[in-house]
Amino acid sequence: MNAPANRIDLLEHEAKMLLDFLGDLPRDSWTSDSACEGWTVADVIGHLTSVDLSTRLIRGLHGDHSPPEGSPPPEQHDEDAFARSIYQRAVDANQRLGDGLLADFTERISETVALFRQVQPDQWHNLVYWPAGPMLMDTLLTQRIAELTMHGWDIRSRLEDDFHLSDGSVAALLDTVDRAARRAFRPDPLLAGRPLRYRFSIDRPERRVLDLILSGGDAEIIEAADGANPTDPADVIFECDGETCVLILYGRLTPDDAVSARRLSVAAGDPYVASTFGDRFVGG
Repeated sequence: MNAPANRIDLLEHEAKMLLDFLGDLPRDSWTSDSACEGWTVADVIGHLTSVDLSTRLIRGLHGDHSPPEGSPPPEQHDEDAFARSIYQRAVDANQRLGDGLLADFTERISETVALFRQVQPDQWHNLVYWPAGPMLMDTLLTQRIAELTMHGWDIRSRLEDDFHLSDGSVAALLDTVDRAARRAFRPDPLLAGRPLRYRFSIDRPERRVLDLILSGGDAEIIEAADGANPTDPADVIFECDGETCVLILYGRLTPDDAVSARRLSVAAGDPYVASTFGDRFVGG
């Protein structure tokens, strides 16, 4: 993706768009269902404001990526337990903050943007603590854009007609989709000897080709350079735009629904393998 300064501007812009929307949202709409199953609009904001990102950033700026007090070490990370804790923290934040939820979120996102603007050129490769394992400061910036905009879609897509992600947020989500795939797909012993390769051929906002490889051990994303097709053959080739791809890989849209909405086409491959894509998706 582009230079850190441009991505910080994008984070700030996307945050402002979401905050402006929430500021005009009637209070009774905060209890509406979001696109995250089982989460209300307020729960989603509770999630976004419950991560103590500032402490991690400050420690990372000083070269410290060890677990903060009360945080588990990466070697003890468990995706299912992590997903449960994320939900519980979100609900707890919603209940604890009540009418102060929006103000707290506004303060947190402003603080996050300010801290990212303090990062010096030689600090973007500093490591920052993350429960699943430390990540580069540069990667964390893109991940925060992806997190904010995906959850912004979770909220606004249920309350606005025909809401779409911006091109910049789609790019950030595509850049971080490997992390989403690792969390969303669990190992399948039936694939131990024969991994499945699903190819997403993306036409806009820019040409990109991503392969999702599901095996008996894990899920991974491999992206071809310069939008070219990877040399390894795919079991299924999907054709779609970038927004559709990230909505599918983040579990907000099923391939069947995307096909029905004419957002996705199966260009090649085994129809049965294409139709069972969602069987191994568990979210996260």
